[in-house]
Amino acid sequence: MSALTVTDIITHLNHLFSVDEITSDLCIIGEVSRVSTASSGHSYFTIKDSDSSLDCALFRGGIGSEHIQQGSEILVFGKVSIYGKSGRLQVIANLIQPSGTGLLQAKFEEMKIRLEKEGLFDVSRKRNLPKFPRIIGVVTSEDAAAWEDIKRAITRRFPKVEIRLCHSLVQGDEAPKQISEAISLLNDYSDIDVIIVGRGGGSVEDLWAFNEEVVARAIFSSRIPVVTGIGHETDLSISDMVADFSASTPTAAAVSVVPDLLEINQQILNFKRRFNHSLSLGLEKSKNILSLKINAINHLSPDFDYYKFRIDESMIKIDTLFSDQFKNMIEKIQRFEEKLSDLSPTNTISRGYSIVQNKKNGKIVKSKNDVKPGDKFSVQVSDGIIDGVTEIPEGESSNHQPQLL
Repeated sequence: MSALTVTDIITHLNHLFSVDEITSDLCIIGEVSRVSTASSGHSYFTIKDSDSSLDCALFRGGIGSEHIQQGSEILVFGKVSIYGKSGRLQVIANLIQPSGTGLLQAKFEEMKIRLEKEGLFDVSRKRNLPKFPRIIGVVTSEDAAAWEDIKRAITRRFPKVEIRLCHSLVQGDEAPKQISEAISLLNDYSDIDVIIVGRGGGSVEDLWAFNEEVVARAIFSSRIPVVTGIGHETDLSISDMVADFSASTPTAAAVSVVPDLLEINQQILNFKRRFNHSLSLGLEKSKNILSLKINAINHLSPDFDYYKFRIDESMIKIDTLFSDQFKNMIEKIQRFEEKLSDLSPTNTISRGYSIVQNKKNGKIVKSKNDVKPGDKFSVQVSDGIIDGVTEIPEGESSNHQPQLL
């Protein structure tokens, strides 16, 4: 066996303390003695009974330092630890309560403070409830009066909704585990819109299951909105603080998750009446406005006739001006066409002229030099075409210019 260092053994013991169910989360009652407060704000004291004593420390920021008074009896909530430098066993406290508060109430306050610091009560994370749920899950005992109250209230207000019960004990040692498991089970269904966790009234001990941390964390982890209805109006549990909505009783919880069908129908009727009344008033108002406008138009009609006459007169002037300009344009085009016609070869031929064209190259003959002896040609006159061939007159040399025949 290898030797352990002092640090090794203290570390090992602190680990054992941290995983032990008692030493990791305990509540001790005793009398305060040897109180001292360091400049850092930490409080150090001893808690004792007739036979034993324990050193305790409440670090700055811990709750209840005002209750650490010499000779007073208090409840210390915290965990056991060994301080390495001195090797002393001590209790690291996180909450101090006067002993007269009672163990359950002190435990309630300790858990409330701790879970609040973790954000489980944060209002910003609470979700809105669905206005028209289709399926409602319920966690309670199938034998409890609360189950009957919930069913009766829901079916009376909104009879078409489906209710699914997940049975659980609601008091006793097994209740916290069963309640948390029932909440988790309902979260496995994708069609459930809201969950009610409820039970009727009872003593603090009867309702204590809803103050257990395992139930609070199950509600916090639920992806489905959770409504609690636990006990009576004066009862407030940790579960109520975590829930998305807390009702005073199981019946009130049922009422909070469904609308009242009769109220909805009445609201629809009232809306129809208000709408019809508003419509009638609106039509009458529109008629009055239209009548006033018609009268105003009739009153101004002479002026309208005058301006209409002026507009018609202007339009006639515009039409006349446009017609004159169009006529002048047509006349100019006609004169231009006449000039083009005078220059037309066809009109020139009709006046006694002709056009001679060399058939060999297709060119117009403008000079005797444009043809050679033997060239074929055509002569266009007013009533047809005359074909011919150039030749040299008798008795003239070959270099004589050809004549048209």
